[in-house]
Amino acid sequence: ELVNVPVVGRVAAGQPILATENIESYFPVPSEYVPNNPTFMLTVQGDSMVNAGIFQGDHLLVEQRKTAENGDIVVALVDGDSATVKRFYKEDGYYRLQPENDHMDPIIVQDVEILGKVVGVFRFFH
Repeated sequence: ELVNVPVVGRVAAGQPILATENIESYFPVPSEYVPNNPTFMLTVQGDSMVNAGIFQGDHLLVEQRKTAENGDIVVALVDGDSATVKRFYKEDGYYRLQPENDHMDPIIVQDVEILGKVVGVFRFFH
């Protein structure tokens, strides 16, 4: 059985991730890959997660949630309107969003809004 997972475009602050205006299309995914929580998909922009096997143009299956464990790969909202995919770490007094690319520095923030945990990657060869 397939489940149609919403593919969201730009993520904006103050708006639910699955707001109708954010949904660009739907992507059919086998139901066994979809967790019980609401899920969405994002298309990767950039190369900050290449060491984790996540590349430009990949489609990420994301379980919607507001919390994360250290080491989880998350979709997070930084500075109110900039969504990023990074590895999450709660440090002493701040959060570290760690790229999986040796040429990039971590993002250090006092506040972060977790939008979801990455639970899968879909890649197409053209």
